[in-house]
Amino acid sequence: MPNVQLHVVMTDEMYSFDEAKKDEQNKKQPDADADKIQAPIEITSSVAEPEGRGAFRKLFMKLGEKVGTVKEMLCKLADSMMRVMQQNPKLVPEAESRMEIECPANEDPMELLAVSLEGMRENFSSHIPALQACISACAKLTMLRRSFHKRGRRAIHFIRTFINVDYVLLNNQRKELIKCREEMDFAKHEYANNPTEQKKEACNKAITKFNEQSEEVFKTLGTMQSKKEKHRLELFKILDEMRKYHRNAAQECLLVCKSKW
Repeated sequence: MPNVQLHVVMTDEMYSFDEAKKDEQNKKQPDADADKIQAPIEITSSVAEPEGRGAFRKLFMKLGEKVGTVKEMLCKLADSMMRVMQQNPKLVPEAESRMEIECPANEDPMELLAVSLEGMRENFSSHIPALQACISACAKLTMLRRSFHKRGRRAIHFIRTFINVDYVLLNNQRKELIKCREEMDFAKHEYANNPTEQKKEACNKAITKFNEQSEEVFKTLGTMQSKKEKHRLELFKILDEMRKYHRNAAQECLLVCKSKW
């Protein structure tokens, strides 16, 4: 097997988002008072609102960088593991995919070897039993390899899910939160310039929507630490699947070696 090294380190810092949230909460405090529209004078504050927007943007830049770093790290890890399982580089897909690594039908190397051995029957007419043992071993090794690819893919379920589902979901949630923030700022501005009951109600709705979306984002981020542990365990699972595959393959090859030519 080629010497494929997995140069990937999962650090606590990559998965830690609570600290980023806490670091910015104090900076966002002036804006928290502005969200209480019962006092219109707070909404029109020329100091608190820009600081709130600045803290908001800084927080999301920090979160975006950390989430992007985790995704990039997992993509590299997934690519390395797929190359270990599927040693034909042409059949290794991108990490941002279903990660199907199984050989197409009748194209597994052992299947191709079996076809070649079948064509040698006339040349080995005096060694048919041994030749047949080799052909049978090729069929069993093909089954073992295909099973290994399927089990290996299942073993990295949470890594695949984060790359192709969780990250996309979180990114969409962040975009929606930014949109909610813009709508809230606009509603505050409209109410401050013309404080009617209708605009007050619209402002309240915008603030509520922003707060709810904010909670959704940080709720998703709060699961990152537990996901990290699942990602770590999946690395061990894939290595264990590799161990079982090579053990079973070695047993099949040993049977062939014991055949008499």
